[in-house]
Amino acid sequence: MTGGKRRGWRHPIFVDLTGQPIVVFGGGTVAERKIEILIESGARVTVVSPEVTDLVARWAEAGRIALERRRYRAGDLAGARLAYAATSDPDVNQAIRAEARGAGVWLNVVDQPDLCDFITPALVRRGNLTIAVSTNGRVPALSKQIRQELEQRYGPDYADTVERLGDERARARTSRVSSPAPGKVYLVGAGPGDPELLTVKGRRLIESADAVIYDALVDPRLLDLCRPSAARIFVGKRDSRHSLPQSEINDRLIEEARAHRVVVRLKGGDPFLFGRGGEEAEALGQAGIPYEVVPGVSAGVAAPAYSGIPLTHRDFTSEVVFLTGHAAASSSCPVDWGRYAKSRATLVIFMGLHNLKAIARELIERGRDPKCPAAVIENGTTEAQRTVVATLAQIAEEAEAAGVRPPALIVVGEVVSLRQKLEWFKETSSCGQQQRH
Repeated sequence: MTGGKRRGWRHPIFVDLTGQPIVVFGGGTVAERKIEILIESGARVTVVSPEVTDLVARWAEAGRIALERRRYRAGDLAGARLAYAATSDPDVNQAIRAEARGAGVWLNVVDQPDLCDFITPALVRRGNLTIAVSTNGRVPALSKQIRQELEQRYGPDYADTVERLGDERARARTSRVSSPAPGKVYLVGAGPGDPELLTVKGRRLIESADAVIYDALVDPRLLDLCRPSAARIFVGKRDSRHSLPQSEINDRLIEEARAHRVVVRLKGGDPFLFGRGGEEAEALGQAGIPYEVVPGVSAGVAAPAYSGIPLTHRDFTSEVVFLTGHAAASSSCPVDWGRYAKSRATLVIFMGLHNLKAIARELIERGRDPKCPAAVIENGTTEAQRTVVATLAQIAEEAEAAGVRPPALIVVGEVVSLRQKLEWFKETSSCGQQQRH
């Protein structure tokens, strides 16, 4: 082994310091962070130092610590449970070390791990969640760097997560003597494709779920957020097999919830915008299963934005209409294409690629200008995104010639003409011709 004398591996423990007497020798900036952590822990802190920072002085004035403005004296550790030596004098630190060993007081000598009985790790605190990082005192800067990364990874909302899961655990324990209560289902929007467009709340729920039921349009990288023990249940299309019937998906959600699980139903885009989230919520409500809806970034907004197409613009239109191009033939609410053909609204059409030729013909026959710009966006917001732009009269032919495949979104409206100016996302390949005026 290189790098000096090997120390034993430090065993990580969390100690309740509430009301415990702790002595800190030194009152400079190095000692500040130690003192602050001890105050937050509820310890009874005494600081011994002839000079202190303004912050340490304010803590003393506010009664949060006891301050003795003097140097260390033998006997200062009497009655202490723990101590910190953060002075700049090596001889003083050694004297404190000797007294601590004789008194049986655990001591931390800052930046001198060979003199330490314990190491204070870098901490991330989110309510009752505490994450500690230590390099055994070898590289404190690395511990700090990892702590900063963890602070980004585990945001303040995790404090609420701990409370929620703790309450659920407590309820589950008390309900074991009676009929068990069902778990809860979260209908979470996974976003339009780019996994970084997942909401913060959606990410937190995936990370805490016992089961995740997901569709084919969910980016696989989102499943990496799941706990190792979480069940991952696929209900999308496999090979030539169509998606599970909605009734079977509803039954599976109810089944998982009745297994006392926190269930995330992960759906592409937004669960309540052509995502059948409303049907699933109805089924859960009828079964007595509690649920919560977590909206997601819809492809209807995100894909055009990534293609440089604003859905509204003061020079063109202040209206947007979201439509489905795949309404069931038996639907009691068929799309009234004539109504939208005569307006100047931007039309955003989901699931309409296979019917694009018929949709374009219907719009033109009912009054939409054949030269109106239109776009088809394939795999919006992903690395595979590509956009076909043509006139409404030509868009179906251009999309077919380009070999566009689902998932694809259709945009019809004058705002499509702005793509040439506003295109910012680098696509692997773009197809079609920009509308000519």
